[in-house]
Amino acid sequence: MTRAFMLLTAAFITATLVGCSAVLADPPASSGPGLPTSSPTASADVTESLAPFICAMPISGAATTPRAQISDIRVGEHAGFDRIVFEFAAGTPQYTIERAQPPLERDPSGLPATVGGGSFLRIVLHGGTVQLPNGGTSYAGPTSYSPGFTRLKDLQSAGDFEAVGSWYVGMSGDACVRAFTLTAPSRLVIDLQH
Repeated sequence: MTRAFMLLTAAFITATLVGCSAVLADPPASSGPGLPTSSPTASADVTESLAPFICAMPISGAATTPRAQISDIRVGEHAGFDRIVFEFAAGTPQYTIERAQPPLERDPSGLPATVGGGSFLRIVLHGGTVQLPNGGTSYAGPTSYSPGFTRLKDLQSAGDFEAVGSWYVGMSGDACVRAFTLTAPSRLVIDLQH
């Protein structure tokens, strides 16, 4: 290689590194309304833009479709909260989240439901179901979770009858709740505050 080529390559690399360091600099102290900050760091708390936790029950939300087929259910533990996610094939059902007191019962039989934990919530999905209109199910995964997280101890299906799905949440103690829906894919997200 020629000396000129090596100097040109070194200059290019140096310019690239200097340019990258400018991108990694702290964002301005404030930005105008509706303007995003330019911080590329992953340290930003993604929960800052979420609604606050609510302690008063019941919590409810409107449907975006008359019938929402459950396609997946997930649970997870995060810093400051535990999360339950119901994913739907298209649209979200009307939902109600309320406190539940033992004895807990299964829908529609009224048989006892055994749910771990010391405090309980009942989630009712009006139009949220695993039962397909022509038979079969839209979700073949678990209907019972016992993750033993900080707040979420147990999640159990309480029943699925006439397109109304019911679920019990067993917790380590009373918790404030944050519930919201997302699209692409359609999801109902329920956070339980630690």
